[in-house]
Amino acid sequence: MLSTGQMDLKLKLFFFLAATLLPVASGAAGIAAATHAALVANGAAAVPEASRGAENAWQQTKASQPPMRQHAASANAAKSADAENGQQRGTGIDGAAPQAEPTQPTEPASTSWEARFAWGVYYSRMACLAAEHKAGSWALDRKGSWAGVPQQMLQAEELLAEAVEAAPEEHKRGKLAERALRLYYHAKWLAERNHATACEWRYREASRLARQSRRNVLASHALGRLGYFLMHWRQIDEAREVLQESRRVSQKSNPLAPYLLGLLDRQASGSDNSLLMNAEEMIIHAGEQPSADLEYERQKLIQEITYWREAKESVGSCWPTSDAAHLAICLLGHLFFPRG
Repeated sequence: MLSTGQMDLKLKLFFFLAATLLPVASGAAGIAAATHAALVANGAAAVPEASRGAENAWQQTKASQPPMRQHAASANAAKSADAENGQQRGTGIDGAAPQAEPTQPTEPASTSWEARFAWGVYYSRMACLAAEHKAGSWALDRKGSWAGVPQQMLQAEELLAEAVEAAPEEHKRGKLAERALRLYYHAKWLAERNHATACEWRYREASRLARQSRRNVLASHALGRLGYFLMHWRQIDEAREVLQESRRVSQKSNPLAPYLLGLLDRQASGSDNSLLMNAEEMIIHAGEQPSADLEYERQKLIQEITYWREAKESVGSCWPTSDAAHLAICLLGHLFFPRG
């Protein structure tokens, strides 16, 4: 039977060793570490790849997991998304391979609502393909975010809004959904360059317009991506609120929101084992993430969760790891706090 003094000494020794090793072993346990790891995995800046999520959201696919690439391009908005795949799949902020410019419409914008819409899509694609230093002049967005936005992007948004307003009823819903998709891409472009105010307004507006046009999956994806960037910007309370709203709008083909909520709850769990277990279950069952880097981080975290769950039950389960810090903490834990 250990005396109080001996137990205190053991506890102090254990916590000293654990505190020394935990920074090495922490992995994606904290919010800052998790979001930073997702952003810089493999030496590249990882951002949610809107093409995988938004294309599926646009088409309201019934697939349980989003495919790596779209196999059918029948929808007009999906074609719009395809035009930017190269940029979205590049590494770094502006590290995409050069893309061919979209074809300029032949009819003047004043000709019809269709022409205005075509010019809006054209300017939108041009704006999303531009590097920040080549985005041209910027202007104050007086109709939305009240933040600086590239003039070409604002011009696109104004043309799209005017065209949708003028469209006949039988075309209005489809064009409204396509307008929501273009705003989604504008928000993504701005978010990747840390224009937080302009980005946030566009993600929220894209979600609102998508819901109006009954594209709930796209609406939830827009909020999920906003939640991701809010986490990156350390706006944790706002991120949680947005991600919860994303799940309320739609849980169909929406793997990002539960994964990020799981990270937030895991960080906030403290000594609450029930909250920790629920958070880890959300991470495990979230599904394939919308970018390869995020999915890599999720799989790595699942391996860590599985390791500690198994290691808690038996000292023999401490050994199947290549992480020396994990091994040391596990063995020390069993030594100082044996089960039973």
